[in-house]
Amino acid sequence: MTVENDLHRITKKIDDFNDETKLNLKLHVEHEAQTHRRILPTGFFYGAVHEEIQAIVDERMHDFTKNTDLKPQELYVYLQEEIKQNPTLSKRQLHYLAYSHLERITTNKFLKKIYKTMKKRMR
Repeated sequence: MTVENDLHRITKKIDDFNDETKLNLKLHVEHEAQTHRRILPTGFFYGAVHEEIQAIVDERMHDFTKNTDLKPQELYVYLQEEIKQNPTLSKRQLHYLAYSHLERITTNKFLKKIYKTMKKRMR
């Protein structure tokens, strides 16, 4: 039961991180929009532009966060199998295997680059 709780906690942290990232990006976009609003010509219909920007940001953030599923249960099972096959694996080797596995299963290009970089650091 502890593993289930740990995995649930990890998944919750990932979801919280995604929500926080979305909020930070929205705040940044809002700040930039306010800055540009001051320099836009008078009479320019700012509301429509702002809504369009927000819609695009929301769509891109949704696409990014839906592809960041790390599948902690699958990763746990994968690493557990690796340990059964080779019980002498070091912590560093387990990290390398985890990054390799995550790189292989993700469809997110940005995350693939991150995992590849992390694997290089584990060598």
